[in-house]
Order: sequence, then structure tokens, then C-alpha cells
Amino acid sequence: MKALIINGSGRGTRGITRMLLDAFAAGLGDAHSQVKAYTLNEVSIEHCRSCFACMLTADGKCVIHDGMEPIYGDLRTSDALIIGTPLYTDTMSSRTKVFFDRCIASLQPFVRQDSQGRTRHPPAWRMPKRAVLVSTCAFPEPENFKVLRATIRALCRTFDSEFTAGLCVPGSIVLQMDKTLLGPHLELLRQAGKKFGDTGTIPRGLAARINTPVLSKEAYLRQFQGYEDWCKKHRK
Repeated sequence: MKALIINGSGRGTRGITRMLLDAFAAGLGDAHSQVKAYTLNEVSIEHCRSCFACMLTADGKCVIHDGMEPIYGDLRTSDALIIGTPLYTDTMSSRTKVFFDRCIASLQPFVRQDSQGRTRHPPAWRMPKRAVLVSTCAFPEPENFKVLRATIRALCRTFDSEFTAGLCVPGSIVLQMDKTLLGPHLELLRQAGKKFGDTGTIPRGLAARINTPVLSKEAYLRQFQGYEDWCKKHRK
């Protein structure tokens, strides 16, 4: 398998999202997959201009020459897309949204009905066949990921990809304070990466264990008091 990892975290290499992605990537490596990764806050990517020039060229080339150009090349040749984004205001980060907007270059201007009868643009070139979401959020409840999961599923339909799994670990504010708490979940993510690299799937039971909060809500709130005290000390 050739996998492309996109880290859309505003914290880049400093956040929990990066730790989760690194663990999944290690598992892909265990499965001898080829892995290419981009951290979007290190890449200059313009917003889509909605000019549709990409749709009017047979090969789907975007007229904007920026950091998306090498990413387009990897999208065209990868089997799987691993999207890493923290939950920002109930959905993906703005960097991740800009990335997906620019993927419109992969579509033709025509419309067709897909296998489920929905009107969609057919592909000009193929996006990766499979997609995996890796995410974290500040708050402890797993239901916070509901909108993000639905959005990534919809994007997979738009780009004719298979949504394989959402691996979503809540409670990142507390986890950022004590990263050792993540140890067991990181091992599970590595197992998921290897399984995905070997078979193209992630067992539901394994995904469910990853999606189980690291801490109960009560333990989270106790731990959060340390962050609240830090904020009070540093507020002006």
C-alpha cells in the first residue's frame, strides 16, 4: 500500500494529532507500506478561487502554483489518504478544509449519478481509493466527533473514496498536559495502521477501542483543573 498522510493541525508537529498520526504511520511501516506525509501548516496553500479552470482542462490541473502541486502528485498515486485534523468548532481545521477544496481539481465539470443515485461530478483523475480519519478534540465526549465524521463521509462520496474508519480520541486538552496517558491508545493506533496496511481494513472492535475515551468524564474534569489553574495564572 502507498499511503498519504495529511496533518491539518494548527499545532503542526507539536500537537496530539501528530502523535496519533505518527503511531498510525508506524503501523503502516510495520506492514511495509510506503508512507508520505505533509504537515499543512508548513506548506503554503492558497484558498480555492472557484475559477473552475481545473475542470476545463482534461488532466485536471489547478492554475494555482503553490504547495498543493506536489500533494496532487501524491494523491494521484496513493492507495489511501489518512486525514489528521483536530476538531475545530465542531468540524475539521480550516487548513484541512482548504486542502479538500483544492481537491476539486480531481473532478470533471460534468454530472453523473453515482451507484446510490446521487448527482456527483465524475473524476478527472482518481483520488486515493480508501480514506481514514484520525482526530482528537478538547472535550471528553466521543459524540463531539459526529459532525466531523459525517463531513468526512460526505467528502469520500464526493471524491469516490471509501471511508474506512474514523479513529477519534477525545480529551486533548488534558492529554496535552500529560502525554503519557496516551500510551495505550498509541499502541492501538499502531495496530490499526498495521492492519490497514496489510488488509486495507480496520476491525470494528479495534476502532471502537481507539474511540473509547482515555479518561472518564469525571477523571477528565479532575485533570482539567490543572489546566484551568494554569489559564487563571496566565490570563491578563
